[in-house]
Amino acid sequence: MRIKKAVAVAVAVGLVTGVTKTGLGPAASPTVAYAGDSGTVTGVVLFPQAYPEQEKTPVTKDRRVCGAFQYSEEFVVSEKNHGLKNVVVSLTNITGGAASPSESVVQLAQKKCRYVPHVQAVQVGTTLELLNDDGILHNVHAYYGGLGPQNTIFNKAQPKFLKKIQQKLDKPGIYFFRCDVHAHMTAYIAVMEHPYYAVTDENGEFTISEVPPGRYKIQAWHEVLGTQEKEVTVQAGKAASVRFEIWPNE
Repeated sequence: MRIKKAVAVAVAVGLVTGVTKTGLGPAASPTVAYAGDSGTVTGVVLFPQAYPEQEKTPVTKDRRVCGAFQYSEEFVVSEKNHGLKNVVVSLTNITGGAASPSESVVQLAQKKCRYVPHVQAVQVGTTLELLNDDGILHNVHAYYGGLGPQNTIFNKAQPKFLKKIQQKLDKPGIYFFRCDVHAHMTAYIAVMEHPYYAVTDENGEFTISEVPPGRYKIQAWHEVLGTQEKEVTVQAGKAASVRFEIWPNE
């Protein structure tokens, strides 16, 4: 089984065109403060079908820093439990809960010609710091809603002397990042309108905390496999469990 990167890009950016504001399901109403006891949503995202080793992408530029090849991060599956890393899990219809932080800063580092982390999720209004630790020229190109000049959010050269660039993420949805100098470098940031989200770890596990009691739709998004949605009921002081099994689109 082989799922090409072109499909990954098309699926990811296609989720944020026209239909929704977040790109991860129906747009949630603005959250309001909730003062009562909250619950927790925990779970796992599994890739139950056997998958080959991570693909190797040859590197043709700056091999002294980048190496001869890089491993693809499209599919990072745990040998322990078939858990799938780098899946964004979020509630899609929540209307109450924790207030948004007044100010937040996250980082996307360029290390040995890789974006680190490959996938992350943040709240709208977050400031992104783009770090260049490599001592070579990178060019950070961020897209929203599809590849092409008309969908460029920002396109910034980052030479070796420019160690940090700041950019406000003020539009909800999924941003796709690519380095115009090193085409193998890609990353995703899901920009959310509320704080009820998580990104799965190396075992495909996630936790969403401080969730007001209620019945919600919960969605898992993967850069190649698209989305899967379930329902979850959260009770005060308790942990609700959700299990996703995501299969490739044949």
